[in-house]
Amino acid sequence: MLDEGLLGEVWRFDSRFDLDEPQTLEAGPDGGLLRDLGSHLVDQALWLLGPAQLVSANLDWVELPEGRTDAGFVITLSHASGAHSHISSSKVNRLESRELRVLGSLGSYVSSQTDVQAQAIFTGLRPVDDPSGWGYEKPERWGTLSIDSGIHRVPSAQGSYADYYARFAAAVSGVGAQPVPASEAVDTLAVLDAARISAAEGQTVKI
Repeated sequence: MLDEGLLGEVWRFDSRFDLDEPQTLEAGPDGGLLRDLGSHLVDQALWLLGPAQLVSANLDWVELPEGRTDAGFVITLSHASGAHSHISSSKVNRLESRELRVLGSLGSYVSSQTDVQAQAIFTGLRPVDDPSGWGYEKPERWGTLSIDSGIHRVPSAQGSYADYYARFAAAVSGVGAQPVPASEAVDTLAVLDAARISAAEGQTVKI
């Protein structure tokens, strides 16, 4: 949709990813949710809207036997493109919710998607069992594009863990590029570091 310009100039990206999984929280000062799910959500925002220039964050803390641990976060990014992202996540609030919103000059897109590949794997299925049918969200979970011409349901693209590993194997063999360049990982880490500083000092951090 962004490539086709269906939303016009993109103003805002909202991403909420809440899991009712307190038992999977990586406890202690070297763990926390920001370094866990935060890396994926920040990476997605940077991939969609480009480099971030300003970072403002709040962290939710819990005291655990292993030490003080961040168990939730809210991050606001100001991108060089002029767009802004708002990213949040929690694992300890007994809340299960995933939603993406993109707002632009021509309308909006909203998706309440699931992690369809992970759910399939939990039931014992594997990508090799049905490559052509793997990784598709059910129609009732498709996102909604709202523009002047009306409200349109948008089929989700196919998710494919296998594609990532095939590209990784090609890179290791020297016949393809890395699926995730190190430069992109560095950009994500810079935002995560800035988020921790912002939360600790109560100020917006410039990258």
